[in-house]
Amino acid sequence: MDDLLYGIHPVYEALVAGRRKFEELYISKGRRIKGIQPLLERARADGIPIQYRGPDYFESLLGRSVHQGVAAQVGDFPLVYEGTILKKAETDRELPLILALDGIVDPQNLGSLIRTGLAMGIHGVILARDRSAPLSPSVSKASAGAMEHALIARVPNLVAALKSVKKAGLWVVGAHVGSQQRVDEADFNVGLVLVVGGESKGIRPLVQKTCDYLVSVPQKGALDSLNAAVAGAMVMYEVVRQRMKDAHS
Repeated sequence: MDDLLYGIHPVYEALVAGRRKFEELYISKGRRIKGIQPLLERARADGIPIQYRGPDYFESLLGRSVHQGVAAQVGDFPLVYEGTILKKAETDRELPLILALDGIVDPQNLGSLIRTGLAMGIHGVILARDRSAPLSPSVSKASAGAMEHALIARVPNLVAALKSVKKAGLWVVGAHVGSQQRVDEADFNVGLVLVVGGESKGIRPLVQKTCDYLVSVPQKGALDSLNAAVAGAMVMYEVVRQRMKDAHS
C-alpha cells in the first residue's frame, strides 16, 4: 500500500535516501515555496513525474496537514530485521547503539525520537508491531524526514527481540522514571539497546524484567516525569557523551 508523503523535508529526504519508489511528485501551483529547488532538481534527475496542482487539490488530499505545498505518492516504508541493524554496527565498526520503543503511540514523539536517535548515531530502531504509532507520513514529517534514513524493525514480540539481541552480546537498558540508578551513573561503553517506554505507562513490566538494568533522569521541580521523547533524548545524549569522552581520553 502506497503512502502520501508531505512536506519539503520528508519528500526530499526520501528522494536522497532512495529507499522508496516514487510514483508522482505534487507541487502547489502558483505558490512560492522556499527551498524547493534542490528537491525539484533531484526529482527531475531521478525521472520522477511532477504534477502542479492548485490548493484545493492539496486540501482534498491532506486536509489541514502542514504540507508546505509539496507531496509525493511513494511506496511503503522499507522495514528491516533486527539482524540488519546489528550488521550495520558491525560494518561501521562501532559499539552498537539501538533504540527500542515500547508503546510510543504519538506520531510526534515517535518522529522526534527517530530524529534525535539518528543525530545521536543510533544504528537502528526496534518497534513493537502493536502498541505503537504506525510509520506514517505524519511520523516522517515529525522527524523532518529523518525516518527515511533510519533502519527500523517492527517486531511481533518486543521481549523476544530484546532477548535475541542480548544473545548477540548487547546490554538492554531501560529508561524508567522509578529507577534509583541515575543515567549519569551508568556505564554505556558497551553494545547497547536503550528502551524507552510509552507516553502514559512507560515500559511494560515484562519488558522491564527483560532489561539488564533501568536508569532514570534526575529531575528537580514538581513534575512527575518527562515527555517520552525528551527523556529518550537525554539518555541518548548521555550515552554519546560517555563514548566520546572515552574515545578522546
